[in-house]
Amino acid sequence: MKTRLSLILPFAFVLLFFATPHTVRAHKLNTSYTNLIAEETALKVRVRMDDFDLLKIGIDQDGDSLLFYEEIEAGLDDVFAFVEEQMRLRANGEPLALVRDRGDITPDNQGNMFANVYFSAELEEPVSELEVWVGWPERFGDAHKNLAKVMLPGQPLVQAVFSAESPQQTFAGEKSLWDHLYEFTVLGVEHIFLGYDHVMFLLALIVVGGRLLTLVKVVTAFTVAHSITLCLAALEIVRLPSQWIEAGIALSIVYVAVENFWLKRLDYRWIITFAFGLVHGFGFANVLRELGLPTKGLVASLFAFNAGVEIGQVAIVALVFPLIAWLSRQSYQRTVVLVVSAFIGLFGLGWFVERVLGLEYMPF
Repeated sequence: MKTRLSLILPFAFVLLFFATPHTVRAHKLNTSYTNLIAEETALKVRVRMDDFDLLKIGIDQDGDSLLFYEEIEAGLDDVFAFVEEQMRLRANGEPLALVRDRGDITPDNQGNMFANVYFSAELEEPVSELEVWVGWPERFGDAHKNLAKVMLPGQPLVQAVFSAESPQQTFAGEKSLWDHLYEFTVLGVEHIFLGYDHVMFLLALIVVGGRLLTLVKVVTAFTVAHSITLCLAALEIVRLPSQWIEAGIALSIVYVAVENFWLKRLDYRWIITFAFGLVHGFGFANVLRELGLPTKGLVASLFAFNAGVEIGQVAIVALVFPLIAWLSRQSYQRTVVLVVSAFIGLFGLGWFVERVLGLEYMPF
């Protein structure tokens, strides 16, 4: 009876979750945005940063770690100065001088406030090659990504990702399909290792141990499930509010961690994993939507990102499995499983409360 109940509950949870209205707020993806459009005589630049990043620039006037509209408006000059210090541009080998244009403040559909600062740079001739250096990902932390869209004369839109490891890029036309595939594969790997909620869910699943074949079934079920919803959501066939998804991921962590306290049979756990994998797939799609899938090689880039996610998952399992196999032979294995599960469950509960109430108290 308990086995049947444990199989039914996750699917009931998924159905109830998607059928119930939610008002939660998704966690931040730690990204900023840059648009660079080269016209015949000028380069137009827009940089967009959210309130989370603006705090790191130092425009919080009252020191309460919260930014309201008036504070952001008063700090726009500081944002202009910060971008001027942290961005370098060269067109056809010659440095460009940024000239301030205007600044404004806009919210997104989740209530996050964004400061937008606009620049222009005079061009003596049409741009055939544009070198861009973006320094603030290193200032904002290794996890920060600056997502850029670049358009040169006579060329289609090019998308790029700047990070602390890759602060400088050169644009001389459209990226090749292989460049896109490599970039999205790396992004998939990075997202798994930096997506601590996904990692905790995976660890909660495999910490109980079991035969290697059983763990392979669990990971494969998760892979198949999140691949389905990742494709459906990223291709805009199905779209759900990100607020629902982030809370669902947190609750899936809590459920699996708590289930470890009574779980007796592991051979059916792949079914549970499949149910929750559907939720996690929508979470991966939200990240891809923020990154912006290219118009050329859309499906290929989608599968490259998914392949990167799988590489990250396999790496985590390969690192942890020897320890789990050794632990399964120890007399205190059950105690360790319960302690680790309780720890993971508390993190999942903390993320859920944080996302439901729109708070930011979790360490990551």
